[in-house]
Order: sequence, then structure tokens, then C-alpha cells
Amino acid sequence: MNRLTAIGLASLVAYGILLATKWDGSTAAVPAGSGEVSPTGASGTAGLDTLGPAVSPVAPPRRAAAFSMPSPAAAPMPALSAVALQFKQSRDLKAFADALLARRASLSSEERYYLAKALETCGFATSINDDLAAATDKRRRQFLATIPAGDPEAARRIAAYDAADDTQRCLGFQGARITQKQIDDLYRESSAAGDPRAQARTLIAELNQNLGSSGGKTNADAAHGLSADDLRRIVGLLETRDAEAMVMVAQFLAQHRLIGELRIGPNGEVPEPSSLVGAFSLVACDFQPTCPTFDREALQACAYAGYCSAGSYEELYANFLASPWSYTQAMRYRGFIHSAIETQNWGLLGLQKLVGARSNAAP
Repeated sequence: MNRLTAIGLASLVAYGILLATKWDGSTAAVPAGSGEVSPTGASGTAGLDTLGPAVSPVAPPRRAAAFSMPSPAAAPMPALSAVALQFKQSRDLKAFADALLARRASLSSEERYYLAKALETCGFATSINDDLAAATDKRRRQFLATIPAGDPEAARRIAAYDAADDTQRCLGFQGARITQKQIDDLYRESSAAGDPRAQARTLIAELNQNLGSSGGKTNADAAHGLSADDLRRIVGLLETRDAEAMVMVAQFLAQHRLIGELRIGPNGEVPEPSSLVGAFSLVACDFQPTCPTFDREALQACAYAGYCSAGSYEELYANFLASPWSYTQAMRYRGFIHSAIETQNWGLLGLQKLVGARSNAAP
């Protein structure tokens, strides 16, 4: 699979494993090539733009900490754009994609991004089983069987499950041909036109390819393979304050080949990977309260574990996603990240370290 597509599908791998264990069926790869989406007469219902693995039941949520980092007053609180709202609410991603494909030549960078995202989501979903409708129905019945009789959250859990199950939204693509090249081309076009999320995907795919070609080099040598230009592009993505772009950058920085070389805070400490990603997610949701990270995780927590009361990503992270120690660390890192972005003091994130001897200061 092309690395650019793999970046977008990384969060779906566990979902695929879950499906494979839930029912029998043929797992077909998404066809390669340069063809377009083929017409199909199928259609279906669906929920929001989220899917993921089952979350194991957990102990009752603990009380969230009394302190929190308020959103910066200077940062605007953006509402969802028209195309983002359409993607989020669409119950038929085939119809959503067809409407955009019909005017592809005039699409904006954001419209290209969401078209790619719709095709990517459904390309994965349709590759899981030849009979998507039957597989989706079987999986839903198996989920319903896990809800205890008399569960007071049953209705909310079922609604969250339906909203989180993208396979329902992709039923219209049954029998359609979605190619990796088509998806990658759309992401590249969106990136070239200035969409920060597509730019993050493109950059991280390039950097992962470069780091992966380092062979038997040490982690430090691989990290030093990043250039000053790479650093400027990473910083540029953080400066956009786009929630998805920031989280993608965090996931890249937290990987094992880099985390040992990264330093954070005034004392230059090595960050704990999961807390670092959690901290960036918290900051992303500070800047963009409609952040997709909260949408996705909140639906999964409600559907699979019955935790349906989170009113914010911080509350969800504190009470459900993180251990007390990870939450405390993430809150500390959160302050460093806010300060770095607001003051342009990238030394607080230790990004200079990643370019080794080729750069002693962040741009």
C-alpha cells in the first residue's frame, strides 16, 4: 500500500482486525490502478465519520482534575465548514462523493480533502468483505448482544455505535472500484492547494519514507536525518492550529525512532509518547472545539464501554482514555505546547534537536 494512503488508514488497522475476528468472509485488497469510482445502484444508511476497535469495559470513571488550560482568547473558535458538516452528517458517502466528483475540476482544497477522506474510508470498508451489507448487519447484531439487559445507557450506546460505524455509510460503494492512486492524487492536490491536513499527510509520508530508508542506523542517526526544511514544515503545520494536522504531527513525533531524541519543556525532558499525543490532542481541541478527535473517541467510549457523559475532550481524556499519571503528564505538556505555539518559542518542544548538527535553532 502507498505510504500516503497508509497514513490515513493507520487508525483503521485495529478496526480491520476486529472485523476479521467477528465474522467469516473474504478479505479483498483495494484494487490498484488509476481508475475512477464505478457507479453502483446500492445505497445505505450510516452515522458520523468514525470507526474503530471495540473498547474494553473499564472501571467507573474517576473525577477529572480541577484545573484546566483554557483556550487562548486570541484563537478563533471555528465552526465546521459546509463540506465538513456534510461529510460528518452524510449517511451515504457514495452520494457525497458523487456530488463532489461531478465538479472535481472546480473543487476547493478542503473539498478535495474530504472527497479523498470519503473514498479512503469506504475503500477500506469495502475491502473487508465482499458482502458489505451482510457483514455490517452481522457485526451490529453481535454488538447488540453485548449490551446487558436493562442497561440504562442502551439507547445512547446503540446510537453511538451506529454513528461510529462507517461501514453503514459506505454501503453505496458495494461493488465500486476505489483505487489507491485516486485517493493519493486527491490528497496531493489538496496539499498543493494549501489544506493543512493534506499537507500533514504528505509531509509525514515523506518523512516516514526517509526515516525508513535509514536502514540499520541508530534512532539518533535517523532523527538527525531530518533537515532544517523538514523542521520548518513541521512548525508551519503547528502554526496552522488545525486539529487534525496537529495530531498527525504529534503521532509522527511520538514514534520510537524520534521520541528518544525529542526534548520538551524548559528542563528539556524526554516526553512520554502517549502523553505527548494526548497533550497535542488536548491543545488541538482547545483551538478547535469541533475537533474530530473528540468525536471519534467519544462515540467509541459510549458505544463499547457505556461511558456516554463526556462533555469535552479533556473530560473524556481524564476520565476514560488516560491513566492518572498519563493525564498529569499530558496536562504539563499541554502548557508547554500552548506556550511554544503562542510565543513561537519552539525550543520548548525541542524540535531543534531533531535536525542535529545541521540546525542549532528553530526558524
